[in-house]
Amino acid sequence: MLNNPGSTTVRSTRSRRAPAGKALLAVAGFLVINALFFVVTCPFVVWLGPFHNIKIAAIESVATSEHHNWLRYLGMSQQEINKLSRQVTNPGGKTTDVTPTHHDSTINLQQVSSSRFKGYLLEVNDPTRVTLGITPSLGSAGVTTSNIARDNGAIAAVNAGGFDDPSGTGTGKTPYGVIIHNGVTIWEENDEAEEDLIGLDNDGVLVTGSYTIPEMEAMNIREGVSFGPTLIKNGEKQIASGDGGMGIGPRTAIGQKQDGTILLLVIDGRQIDSPGATLLDVQNILYDAGAWTAANLDGGSSTTMYYNGSVINRPCDPLGERMVSTAFIVK
Repeated sequence: MLNNPGSTTVRSTRSRRAPAGKALLAVAGFLVINALFFVVTCPFVVWLGPFHNIKIAAIESVATSEHHNWLRYLGMSQQEINKLSRQVTNPGGKTTDVTPTHHDSTINLQQVSSSRFKGYLLEVNDPTRVTLGITPSLGSAGVTTSNIARDNGAIAAVNAGGFDDPSGTGTGKTPYGVIIHNGVTIWEENDEAEEDLIGLDNDGVLVTGSYTIPEMEAMNIREGVSFGPTLIKNGEKQIASGDGGMGIGPRTAIGQKQDGTILLLVIDGRQIDSPGATLLDVQNILYDAGAWTAANLDGGSSTTMYYNGSVINRPCDPLGERMVSTAFIVK
């Protein structure tokens, strides 16, 4: 044995490694089986289990995504979905006690996070720097938020209004509601009916709610898109109970302090380390940041924040940024 130590060492090493390898394979197999079991049983637990709030959150999250048609496979009617969902109203009325006092170039960026989500909050001191960027092929094709920002020489941008997406392909070509740019209504679905509005007037005051086109014109809306709901109105939270009715997901929102400072918020979602936020979460973040007015913008796969030359959040679409119709940009 002393004359051939190599062979003895090899046999000894193999005898030690074999049990360890089998143990690792057993652990890996156990984890895979449990993962598959979780994936298969989770939908049944959510749908048939006793956790009513989880069921509602799941339905709301799917119903407000581009995959809302999936709910039909559960045998649910639209009436049942609406009954389970807690919807927030979108009150109109004048925004009071907001007087823009800052007209400097200060922009502050900070991260926001909780155990359930990660995101960014951008504060723009001068509200007149915030305007609307629009796809150059409105009605034919959308573009990414970052391209809208670059094409307009913007330092920052977030996606803005909603658009029709019946097939879930995310082309962003056909906005819904209204688009107002430089005081001119360039897109409208119905000039007589009320449309949801998230806009800025000539003084840089954020206006939210539901209005007719003539009412928007009378309020001197300079830039505006359609989405919602309103989350904070004249310093008062609009979600008094529940989570806001849209479940958990990626979020984009806009707010304004009484001194005119604009707040732009994005929350990443549908990711392992950031499942997403509810409308209640978004309302509370903006309220704690000092928002006097705030509203929810288009979220989901559209949620994007561009800043200083690049996209700083993580859009949840596997292909990256989604094509959109509009973006609020900071010049």
